[in-house]
Amino acid sequence: MSDSSSFHFEDLIDRMLLLVTLNSTLIHFLLSSQVEGSIDPDRVDSLTQGLLRTRKWMEEATTMKGIPPSTQNILSLIVKRLSQVESLLPKLSDKAKQAEQTPAQEILSFLDGTKSDAVAQPGKSSTPTTVETDLVPLVGGTEVKPVEAYRKVDVEDDQFGLIGQIQRQIQQYSARCHVMLPTWWLEVLREIHRYKSESPYLGDVIELPSRIMVKITKGLLTEAPGARLLQDLLKSRQQENYLNASEQERIERAVSKYFQGLEGILKENDVNVKDKILEAQTAFDGFGWGGPELEKRLIKRINQECQEALQSAESASDKPRQVIYAEITKLLCKLQHAMLAEPRPREILAQMKP
Repeated sequence: MSDSSSFHFEDLIDRMLLLVTLNSTLIHFLLSSQVEGSIDPDRVDSLTQGLLRTRKWMEEATTMKGIPPSTQNILSLIVKRLSQVESLLPKLSDKAKQAEQTPAQEILSFLDGTKSDAVAQPGKSSTPTTVETDLVPLVGGTEVKPVEAYRKVDVEDDQFGLIGQIQRQIQQYSARCHVMLPTWWLEVLREIHRYKSESPYLGDVIELPSRIMVKITKGLLTEAPGARLLQDLLKSRQQENYLNASEQERIERAVSKYFQGLEGILKENDVNVKDKILEAQTAFDGFGWGGPELEKRLIKRINQECQEALQSAESASDKPRQVIYAEITKLLCKLQHAMLAEPRPREILAQMKP
């Protein structure tokens, strides 16, 4: 890159290309969200992070020595527009998070008295309504219990031995590698194992994505370029072998969405496989690469896992596995957006870039 203190048209071209890329990403996000009928808050937050850095980079160009006044005016207008979009995205993220609230969360919010007016449906009275209950006949008839597709428990069940395996490996390599990124995928692995179901498909629902998390984590610690990058990072950055509350929350939401997408399979209902694969393809098309300051080789590994999961969704021999792999594709894409939405992972990926 050219000297930031002086203006060069070659550098301006780089900045404009980045702006075009960001613009096309935002358009794809808006159109895909319209098609899907929902907005992913993690994707919004990752776009916000990318937009913030792009705006700062464009803003920097307006103060360069020797920049023509006309060019400076145009860049200043672009910066202004980017700032306006930047101020709107967090509001969109908040609305998306409210829309993702589960019924259990809403009930707890009511009980705590913390439910905001923004969550209430417009046009409906906030006055509590009488809850109608199903009456059970005193004579004859039996109470029908609703089928529970899945439930979350407090302690994970390491039924395949994968959690312990990865925990030991991270501990082993922590003396010479920075382990924040491997710990991210370990926490995803643990969260997947916190779900229970009576469905015969639960084994595949847990094991198939878990094997991918293990592959990603091992690759980071033992294969090029991840192993070398993590070793170099530990020389310049203090060890971080934990996730903060915000990072953990994003993982929990991503895994929750994964199980929501598999509810039909877990209940052994008929599921439209074509629709599921189309959703996975849309998610893959919107995969988050982040800005130019990030180390792309590690991100490319995640992208490859997404692509392989999508191919498995298209080629698997039975419908349940097709649906599971489609939801795995969406899960990996959502986790990538979640990672890019958090400051620490972005800092690490930026620090890794040569």
